[in-house]
Parts: sequence; structure tokens; C-alpha cells
Amino acid sequence: MVFVLIGISAHPIWIGLILAYFLGFKLGAFPISGYCDFINPATDCGGPVQWAYHMFLPWMTFMRLFAALYVRMIRANVTETLNEDYVRTARAKGAPEWRVLRSHVLRNAMLPVVMMLGMDIGIALGGAVFTETVYGLPGLGQTVVQSLSNFDLPITQGVVVFATLAIILFNLVVDLLYAWIDPRIRLA
Repeated sequence: MVFVLIGISAHPIWIGLILAYFLGFKLGAFPISGYCDFINPATDCGGPVQWAYHMFLPWMTFMRLFAALYVRMIRANVTETLNEDYVRTARAKGAPEWRVLRSHVLRNAMLPVVMMLGMDIGIALGGAVFTETVYGLPGLGQTVVQSLSNFDLPITQGVVVFATLAIILFNLVVDLLYAWIDPRIRLA
């Protein structure tokens, strides 16, 4: 529970710097900065294994941001759903526990989580800016930071339009997923 509270409270820059200091600098287990290309390595650093090795700390930083929120949300929803009448009815009818959990509890407990996932895409794009800045990764975050410092308005506008379209598209996917999870909602 302590890690959940730290993940909710801490800023991505702070989490990134702490992970880089302890796992990268002190232990030397992971590289602190740099990027290896996944498909076309320009140097000796490249390929899927090296790429994943260099991306571990940014992934951990990003994971810490969202895992804490989703763990708390899923736990609260499952606890609430376990006390519903339809769960007790399914158990009383003799349904196996795995089926009760999969068909009744998990399916209904995931509805608010899926909704929250759609709203968090904007936060994820904002968190990517900080994560890319801390680890010196090439990406949209670094591009927008450089364009802002150079007063390059077309590139800034392009990144904002792309992020907006990504949020709209992802929300459409979440709405379709929401209709698939909840049988009461049908697309007409």
C-alpha cells in the first residue's frame, strides 16, 4: 500500500530521478539515459533486447504513475461488486467460484476502470513528456519541449493536434470496449 500511495502522490520527474539514481547510478543495473533502436540499429546498440533493456526505467516510471491509481480503483470496485445481490444469487445457485468472479464480479467491476482508462490517455501523454525529458528519449515529448524552447509554432501545433486526435481515437475505442463489456449497453 505504501508503493500505491507513493505512486499516486509523486510527480513523474521525481519518480524518474529516484529510479535513475538507485537502479541506474547506484546499482548500475540499467542505463540511465540513451536509446537503442528497435528495428534498425545505427550503432552496436540495437535490437529488441537492447531496446527493452534501455526502456526499462522509463517503463517503470510510467508504470508507477498509473499502476497505483488502477490498483486502488480495481480493489474498490471488486470489493463493492462482491457484495451485490447478483453475486450472492450466482453463488446460491451453485455456480463455481471462478465463474462468479469472471462473469459477474470482474466484468462489472471493470466498467469504471475502462472509463478511467479513456480519461487517462491525456494524462499519459503529459506524463510521457516528463518521462522522455528525464531519460533523454527521443519522442513527441522531447519534440514539443524543443519546439517550445525554439518558439516553433507549427511543430507545437502539430504535436497538439496529433495528441488530440489520439485522445479522440482512444476514447472511441474505450466506448466500443465499454459496450462489449457491459451487455446492457448495445451499439445501435
